[in-house]
Amino acid sequence: MAVLSQNKGANALRRLYIQGVSNSGDAMTSQRYMRLQALLPLIIHPGEPRSAMVIGLGTGITAGALLAYPSLERRVVAELLPAVKAAAAGFHGNYQVTRDPRVDIRLRDGRRALLASDEHYDLITLEPPPPSANGVVNLYSRDFYRLAASRLNPQGIVAQWLPLPTQNDEDSRALVKSFIEVFPHASLWTTELHETLLIGSLSPITLDAERIARRFGQDEVHAALSEVGIDTPAALLANWITDRDGLARYAGDVAPVTDDDPRIEYAAWLRDGEFARVLPKVFALQSPLPLVHGTPALDAEIAQRRDLLLSFYEAGLYAYQGDRDMARRALQYVMAREPENAYFRWMVGE
Repeated sequence: MAVLSQNKGANALRRLYIQGVSNSGDAMTSQRYMRLQALLPLIIHPGEPRSAMVIGLGTGITAGALLAYPSLERRVVAELLPAVKAAAAGFHGNYQVTRDPRVDIRLRDGRRALLASDEHYDLITLEPPPPSANGVVNLYSRDFYRLAASRLNPQGIVAQWLPLPTQNDEDSRALVKSFIEVFPHASLWTTELHETLLIGSLSPITLDAERIARRFGQDEVHAALSEVGIDTPAALLANWITDRDGLARYAGDVAPVTDDDPRIEYAAWLRDGEFARVLPKVFALQSPLPLVHGTPALDAEIAQRRDLLLSFYEAGLYAYQGDRDMARRALQYVMAREPENAYFRWMVGE
């Protein structure tokens, strides 16, 4: 394992390498999706979440984001490698999570940690290596989700990181199928250009605008998300993609990933060119945001923030396709309307 610094001018960052492969880092892009890994499901939780478990410490950013949610009483992290825990102190944006006594970091395999204990949680959030990484598929299988569901409190949520560049469309659909076969209430959110988040529960998750605004308005939560370009509840809700029906249409009749059929494990770490093909299909699933207690002003702001976010992603797709002129036009449209957004500014190199 190694931690390497990359100096990109104002966008300097550190990256975590395991077995010679980059697993994660502390770039703005990483901080954005990792903070959302923890805070988005807590903010939309239909109950009053008091406990959370993170499977996979990595850079510590997801686990550290739990510290920004003040009403949590129990924060547990399962991490397999002692060296990863030792290295986490060197990454930015994780609130020095490994030194905070409010976080119980357990050096063990995440799945075995659930099997070995009958502890239950209001949130279980996962950020393991990509699905094709050796030995990781058992954290993306239908069998695992059944185990995780059995360790949820009533109204509990499982949040699963779903990267887009690391598998082709069929494998992405298989991963979604595994998730929705366990969770009757599920949704998909975008957390960064290249990343999405599956949120699932055995109970309905009502997106209540008043509750979301109240939780987002907590000082620590607001600060943590504003630093990554999400400064209002509308900006948070603009990340919605689709509900379970949309996910079911996307998955279609593909077979789910199971412990006995872990076929995605044998793919390359990154699937060259697949991202630009998968992202448009994912966003074609866009369905209306099922928000209650909203207002016309909030609806208008959500629509505006979503338009800018999708335009920003469109610029990224143009760049992947080599169309610099269209990418520049899309970026100019976004930056003229939201020039202070920390995420947008980082991505364009400011």
